[in-house]
Amino acid sequence: MENATNLEFYIQHGKEERYLEYKRSMVWIGNLTTKIKIAKAMMAMSNLIDGGVIVVGMKESPRGVWEPEVMTDEQIASFNQDNIAQWVNDHAVPAVQFTVEPFTLDTNKFVIIKVSEFDSYPTVCRKQAKQGGEALVEGAIYYRSNSKNESAPISHEEDMRQLITRATNKRVNCKIKRFRELGFVAPLPSPREDDALKYAQEREGR
Repeated sequence: MENATNLEFYIQHGKEERYLEYKRSMVWIGNLTTKIKIAKAMMAMSNLIDGGVIVVGMKESPRGVWEPEVMTDEQIASFNQDNIAQWVNDHAVPAVQFTVEPFTLDTNKFVIIKVSEFDSYPTVCRKQAKQGGEALVEGAIYYRSNSKNESAPISHEEDMRQLITRATNKRVNCKIKRFRELGFVAPLPSPREDDALKYAQEREGR
């Protein structure tokens, strides 16, 4: 469970950020539009450094300013982590890692979805879905750009370049870790050993 102070901050901040997206009160079960909206935001958050947070139970009034909206117990209960994981990860590859947490602040209830950054490869939409004006596009890489707080298919060259660089670095670090485990690369010295080595080098005038 995340620190309650952090959860309060996400709600009280009242302004969407690159890492923070708000959604109106909605029900998960039996609502394809909800599933598409949430899945799109989760895929986008998973492609950000350190992931992001989605708060369900907020309304925009006036434009750009968000405040709590009444969310019923039925709506809260419909956001079951297993059900969400099954649907979202049927449409995303690799699987999105996340937690779902109901949270009450004063008399208002919310669902807070904390999405983790991808482990090795960026998240890609692998299966389309459409309902009204909402859609998931097969093959799309959803992202939240610095230029606009919106979960949408990646479109800017700089965003794509940063995402590819981050994925490459993750794979390289993973390979180095594996080689170190196999003994092909010298293990990192412990902090105490490292300090002792530096001290010895300084004594020798290096």
